[in-house]
Amino acid sequence: MMKLTVLGARGSMAISGIEDSIYGGATSAYLLETKDQAIFLDAGTGLLDAPEVGEKKVSILLTHPHADHMLGLPMFYYFFRKGRKVDLYAVPRGGLSAKEQVEKLISPPLWPVSLDVYPGEVEFHDITGPFSLGDVQVDLMESNHPGGSAIYGLNRGGHRIVYATDFEHTEEKLKELAEFSQDASLVLYDGQYTEEEYPKRKGFGHSTQEKGLELQKMSGAKKVMIVHHDPYHTDEELARMEEAFPADRIVFAKEKASIVFEEKG
Repeated sequence: MMKLTVLGARGSMAISGIEDSIYGGATSAYLLETKDQAIFLDAGTGLLDAPEVGEKKVSILLTHPHADHMLGLPMFYYFFRKGRKVDLYAVPRGGLSAKEQVEKLISPPLWPVSLDVYPGEVEFHDITGPFSLGDVQVDLMESNHPGGSAIYGLNRGGHRIVYATDFEHTEEKLKELAEFSQDASLVLYDGQYTEEEYPKRKGFGHSTQEKGLELQKMSGAKKVMIVHHDPYHTDEELARMEEAFPADRIVFAKEKASIVFEEKG
């Protein structure tokens, strides 16, 4: 069994307000749990709402080092626990290793202390290809995003979950992503913009909700979850957008929502 929980699905900037309480205002963070593993996909401000995971092995998979995907790290509770190990995985970018990317954020003057002050143990892993987290097999695809970003495919128990945030579509890259997402149980897809908004934001590194539906049809994925909601889209607006899509194919990520994947066969 695997369980995916949405901790934060807001894109670009964390927000707060009564009109954003359903889809949420915390930035990108998702928790994928198995019996032995707690795998965090990105580490935005949603990481602060992570549940206790007991003795499970804790791993963080960063897509890229933009601030909205890392702002939860300095206050991540497992960093404060002596003897608790956290494995952090990231693709080297801009000449910086995974460790150096995190140290850019968790060090003066952006943060009062450096990472080595924390009592927890963080082990960094530079990744360039497939790897394993226990019985969860992980593979990678490079996204289309300023500065680069990783798209993760996680496989276990006959299920494939694809995390494709911070992705801007082109005909070629959408086809590549469809092949990467072939027959996936779930694809988390960056649908920050509507088709009407996108022309003025082309080149920002994000896609549209409509392209999420196109991806679902191309890939045969069972369901696509729209993530990385625009900070200017309220609950009312997002609900109206979501209603325009077939509910059996497209859902919009809501904070604290979860999906359980039972093992096949």
